[in-house]
Amino acid sequence: MDARHLAILGAGPTGIEAALAAAERGWSFILYEAGAEVADHMRDWGHVRLFSPWSLDVSPRMRKALGELGRRVPDDDSCPTGEELRTEVLVPLAHSPVIEPSLRLGVEVVAISRERLLKHEAIGGEKREASRFRLLLRDGAGRESTEHADAVLDCTGSYSSPNWLGDGGIPAPGEESAAPWIVRRIPDLDAEAAEWRGRRVLLVGAGHSAQTAAEGLADLARSGGTETPTRVIWALRGEVPEWPVDPQDPLPERSRLAAAARELVAGTDPRFDIRRGVVIDRFEPRGAEVDVTLRRTDDSREIVTVDRVLGLTGAVGDHTLYRQLQVHECYATSGPMKLAASLLSEGGGDCLEQKSLGADTLTNPEPNFFILGAKSYGRNSTFLMRVGWQQVDEIYGLLAAS
Repeated sequence: MDARHLAILGAGPTGIEAALAAAERGWSFILYEAGAEVADHMRDWGHVRLFSPWSLDVSPRMRKALGELGRRVPDDDSCPTGEELRTEVLVPLAHSPVIEPSLRLGVEVVAISRERLLKHEAIGGEKREASRFRLLLRDGAGRESTEHADAVLDCTGSYSSPNWLGDGGIPAPGEESAAPWIVRRIPDLDAEAAEWRGRRVLLVGAGHSAQTAAEGLADLARSGGTETPTRVIWALRGEVPEWPVDPQDPLPERSRLAAAARELVAGTDPRFDIRRGVVIDRFEPRGAEVDVTLRRTDDSREIVTVDRVLGLTGAVGDHTLYRQLQVHECYATSGPMKLAASLLSEGGGDCLEQKSLGADTLTNPEPNFFILGAKSYGRNSTFLMRVGWQQVDEIYGLLAAS
């Protein structure tokens, strides 16, 4: 492997770990980050405090490298915000002497192929592995170019590809034209209070992101500040949300958030209107507002008129990157097939119980192409950062032996 060149896509926690591990081995690599800054996607939710503590958020390799830079980060049970993790850990590591010369900020990998081969050619043959990967790149000014690699690690995560809000996960009629009214990230309600206070908001989603936003909107509504009260309509696809509250939860912030969300759904706040068992049927912009049709399980409909829609229904990785590669994806989770099958056979479980399931589960029919980190779990939401770090070591062991 020593003479080969790696392309690492995404300067987030897994991508930084992969770059550090490549530098340790003396391997040639380029770390591509589509955003203007390191772990750029984390800036969108940088104000949000993680459930996991510092002790779980920084790998041993990262701590060692930070120590060599004369930097220290906590190793206790306090939980950082996304921005604290980014600026205290990922940014200094990315700009360290071992990574920065190979870091490309503001360079998006648009597509990946094999040079002089199409997707259906050289199936299972050595000819495919002998052909270099060809990467189509686009910089911030829109200029396009190509570069090559012998192995590719896709660590781009899933945050940049939020799910649609319509029934069944496809766009609802009018959803694209209603884009100016739809926010698809957890808002910073301290910095953006003036933009949300006194509004009528439709919140869509039931996961941790939606729970976090609901708690923030409730705090904002209680604070008052305008003659017009803040009102929230919370649209839940299920009749009874599955939000376990465990006093013994090793991640106490997770359990606390679930308890707060349960209280809101139970009707403890008059500024929250809960709609259970509904899906988004249609969007119709109306001047400064938007009409949203909610459809119930009995097929009856209700139109709500709101100033803003907060759509937090999860995300899945960008699979268009490797349309021309021979990647076997799970029909249910969109993750790499071998890993997805192993995760499904394990039966899920708490994220803290997750561990890497071995290098073989990360291999694809496409030689030397690997999907690592959160993107490797597809629609499975139990990914933990340490799993990505384990994946890096397992894949590098494979590459070193090849």
